[in-house]
Amino acid sequence: MFKRKTVFVVGAGGSKEIGLPTGYELRAKIANSLSLSSKGFNRNEIGGALVELYNQRSDNLDINRYFKAATAISRAMFGALSIDNFLATHQADEDILLMGKLAIASAILEAEGGSEIKTDSNDEILFQNTENYWMNTFCKLMSEEVVRGDFATLFHDVSIITFNYDRCIEHFLPHYLKTYFLIDEVQANKLASTLNVIHPYGKVGGYPNRGGPAPTIPFGSYRNAQHLATAAQQIQTFGERMVEDVTIKKMKHLMNDAEHIVFLGFSFADMNMELLVPEDVYGKKVIFATTLGMSDPNLIPIKMKMISDFRTLDTNSSPDVHMAALSANDMLNHYWRPIFK
Repeated sequence: MFKRKTVFVVGAGGSKEIGLPTGYELRAKIANSLSLSSKGFNRNEIGGALVELYNQRSDNLDINRYFKAATAISRAMFGALSIDNFLATHQADEDILLMGKLAIASAILEAEGGSEIKTDSNDEILFQNTENYWMNTFCKLMSEEVVRGDFATLFHDVSIITFNYDRCIEHFLPHYLKTYFLIDEVQANKLASTLNVIHPYGKVGGYPNRGGPAPTIPFGSYRNAQHLATAAQQIQTFGERMVEDVTIKKMKHLMNDAEHIVFLGFSFADMNMELLVPEDVYGKKVIFATTLGMSDPNLIPIKMKMISDFRTLDTNSSPDVHMAALSANDMLNHYWRPIFK
């Protein structure tokens, strides 16, 4: 269990460890899925999801509008920093937004189903395939000194804010709890639901047996047109600025209340940091951050801004910032004692 109040902030690099695409990789998948063949969309389920959406609206579908939008996105992807940046530029174009979200949802759901944490025919995760996944290491360290049945405060001092659309955290956790603590599926799902996981930009549907307002979509279900249509409606891009005030306040409160903040596979985009940093910071922070693939010229201003953003109002104390060019999993393995103790 955690000895100090801790918040994990997770970006695409966290899910990359089990086969989910990074932002750069997602561009290529979207360019391919939205390119057109003689039969229409390269991905049949995207056309099916459009039909499903228009059936829900009881409206007539003008497919050529969406062929045009899909072609525009596909051609532009390799000139964009990311699909989110492109959609932010064209946020006033409803056709572009819809096709972009359908392509994102399709790619993420497919990646879930093909990931290292997909379940086998017995609905079990092969944990030998997850040794390099940060959530596996997180769970191992979290479970240290925990006696079976003594679960009341297991996740009391930890929260996760993930900017990813996937449900990999929600999927992995109950399987781990069931396997490690030898409890049944109902107990595992109930215990997993006590971990506070926030998706500021939504996710590709609610996770089964987890409750909440989002419609439930099975993990990895990308070929079902109805699931895909629903998933696209559950996500938003950072350009839409539609994160609810209550969610922003909750995230800022968690960050302010935390003693330890751990950034894993996160790119420190300005718009995302604005959602996290409290207006007034109280209590000295210790910050750990992965920086794999980032250059020193880019890291220096990121670190300086982080020191400024998290300087305390009450004592004028700067945070202790530990940055390392490590993967999310390697960060937890290398820094497990200062993070968890």
